[in-house]
Amino acid sequence: MPHPTDQLRLLADQNSDILLLQDVGPSAVRAVVDSRLWEHTTDTWSFPISSQGVARRGGCLIAATGEWVLGSALPVPDLLLPSRSLAITATHTGSALTLLSCYAPTNTGPGKTERPRAFSALADWLSSAPCPVVLGMDANGPRVDHPDIEQSRWWTEEEALVLGAGTRTEDVLRLWYTGHPAELKRRVRYYPNGPLADSYHRGRKGKYLRCRYDSIRVSPSISVTDVRYLYEEAVRAGSDHALVVTDIDLP
Repeated sequence: MPHPTDQLRLLADQNSDILLLQDVGPSAVRAVVDSRLWEHTTDTWSFPISSQGVARRGGCLIAATGEWVLGSALPVPDLLLPSRSLAITATHTGSALTLLSCYAPTNTGPGKTERPRAFSALADWLSSAPCPVVLGMDANGPRVDHPDIEQSRWWTEEEALVLGAGTRTEDVLRLWYTGHPAELKRRVRYYPNGPLADSYHRGRKGKYLRCRYDSIRVSPSISVTDVRYLYEEAVRAGSDHALVVTDIDLP
């Protein structure tokens, strides 16, 4: 959060009950806690560094309003990298959710070898996670977010285990487009090969590619009533990724 005041103002405008952030440093954690926009927060910086000896550059944060009760952090596989993922159970008047905030290794540098293992581990974790699940993720992919998911292209084939068709969780944007075919048709008219929304621009200044690296995914039992990708608003507030907001109905 290089501009915490602007970013917190944007977050406050959404009136979100639950917040899932990725790639946040200690100063961003303090800014969220000090803002008192959410009564409950937990973050990976509060836990000791794992025995893997992996240096932490960023972390994850989960926050919720007072109506929700956050439980203890759930264990995640070492291959997900503890600093890159945070899971917790949240309850509200009889409803329980498994919340997961995570961001995947990039397809460059050391991340290129870590990425396949991380997605395989995430798919395994989701297969046994208590339902229903809400996952907020900076996946640093797919390479091509095609309107026809079968034509999406991946940096590594393991991505499809989490982001592809027939997986344990579903992409809220694709779910929303299913119920709003006219909006999908309008998007595809301008971007026939995707992405379905802008969440990140990769490449160099003046020559970039629109990507949808950020998404919220939910268990099939959860219905989606609205989705918003606030890319321009988030960039003006100081981020390089979109803020993704969804309204959901719990089973």
